[in-house]
Amino acid sequence: MMWRGPACRRYSRAVPVTALLLAVSAPAAALQGAPVSVYRIAPAVDAPLIVASALAILLPTVFASDLVHPRCPCDPGEVNALDRHVIGNHSGFMETASDVTEAVAVIAPLLLDAADVGLGQVFLEDAIVYAEALAVDEALTTLTKYAVRRPRPRVYAGDPAEIRSTDGYLSFYSGHTSVVTAAMAVTAVTLQKRHGQRVWPWIMAAAVGVAVAAQRVAAGQHFYSDVAVGFAAGAATGAAVPLLHARF
Repeated sequence: MMWRGPACRRYSRAVPVTALLLAVSAPAAALQGAPVSVYRIAPAVDAPLIVASALAILLPTVFASDLVHPRCPCDPGEVNALDRHVIGNHSGFMETASDVTEAVAVIAPLLLDAADVGLGQVFLEDAIVYAEALAVDEALTTLTKYAVRRPRPRVYAGDPAEIRSTDGYLSFYSGHTSVVTAAMAVTAVTLQKRHGQRVWPWIMAAAVGVAVAAQRVAAGQHFYSDVAVGFAAGAATGAAVPLLHARF
């Protein structure tokens, strides 16, 4: 991931809003007494699942040239009528913005959780559940991308670099949207279980997920259907994994 230029600097001033929303939703541990453990960890299950997910992410990437064979230029007419409107979008600023949003959305919850509960056993439990949710989400995204091999909007628009790149054929579904929504959903479940926050964390999760989806569409990297499925997949994984570990 490469961040550079004035676009990145301008956007980096805006993304702390995500962290601020998280901080407002998570009361400090010092005001709540001892941190409450809300997750059960089963190393015999969780460790193999995280390792398997990591392999599912890594192996297709290693063998990308064998799995994806560039086939375009492609006819935009083969794209459905709704998604066809995205062809022609090409915003470098929005592409950088989506990268920054993804980084902040993935890192901020861990930092704020550490500030909330401290660097102890409870934080370790939270971190394992968080890592597992994101690993499973990314594994599902990667396997789907390499199975479907859908050209990106920029490929249909005739971008020579995208046409020749294996990444140009990994449009479905949006990994940025999925992992950001998953990260926000895990955070929402954690805040709900630990602090009883039932509304604002989910509004935050939806808002950040929709924001990165809009950025990816504006960048010309994904179709509407790519980000819609990415949002749904991230929300499902990000909610299911912590709920399966919940103590109550």
